[in-house]
Amino acid sequence: MRVRMTVVTFVVSSLLWGASATAQQRHVADPALLRQAIADQALTDQQNRDAVIGVLQHSQVRDLAGRLGLSVTRAENAVSTLDSTELARLAGQVRTADAQLAGGGSSKVVISVTTLLLIIIIIILLAD
Repeated sequence: MRVRMTVVTFVVSSLLWGASATAQQRHVADPALLRQAIADQALTDQQNRDAVIGVLQHSQVRDLAGRLGLSVTRAENAVSTLDSTELARLAGQVRTADAQLAGGGSSKVVISVTTLLLIIIIIILLAD
């Protein structure tokens, strides 16, 4: 009985000691990789913000927003409150609209202005 208790104690203490030693040596993710991933996401978010704000600064967008009583300044301020997912989705739409604006042609401009108007409205609604 005493031998059995000694063996059980030895096995349990070995398992506990081994588990804590292994846990200290292994990491789920490398800290350097985590820092790099965070830096990459911050850079992507900033590029997306710059794209959205850049389109909001087009004179056509400002004119249309002014005629409709929407505040472009409020929309620009609201961009900083968007999370990464919302920002990425919106930036994709903005880049498409910006490419259409740069492409020229009246039908493309109408589509672009409509898209930009929707973007302004979405930004303002998401910020509220």
